[in-house]
Amino acid sequence: MKVLFLNTPLVFSLIPRIYPIESDNLTLTLRKETGSTILTPEFTFTVGQKLQITITAQPAQFKILDKFEFELKRDDEILYLGKIQILKEGTNIQNFNYAEQNERFTYK
Repeated sequence: MKVLFLNTPLVFSLIPRIYPIESDNLTLTLRKETGSTILTPEFTFTVGQKLQITITAQPAQFKILDKFEFELKRDDEILYLGKIQILKEGTNIQNFNYAEQNERFTYK
């Protein structure tokens, strides 16, 4: 699962089934796990040891703790299937705690 942080650059790396070349036309489709929301954000990519994806504009539908299934395709050929979770900026993903993501769990 890839983790993206709200209000920060949306960049993640992956190892695809088949590496594309810079001139390929790729499509990225995000489907929200809890609902029927489907997004196709604009993105750029760079090819190196890993394929680095950068979503250029943060979709308005991104909310903290949302999970999306994503599919990266070249024409009709699937290059990668995976999941993305959206977390609050500055979250320590090695010591993740749901209470840090939502203010309603805080105690006074």
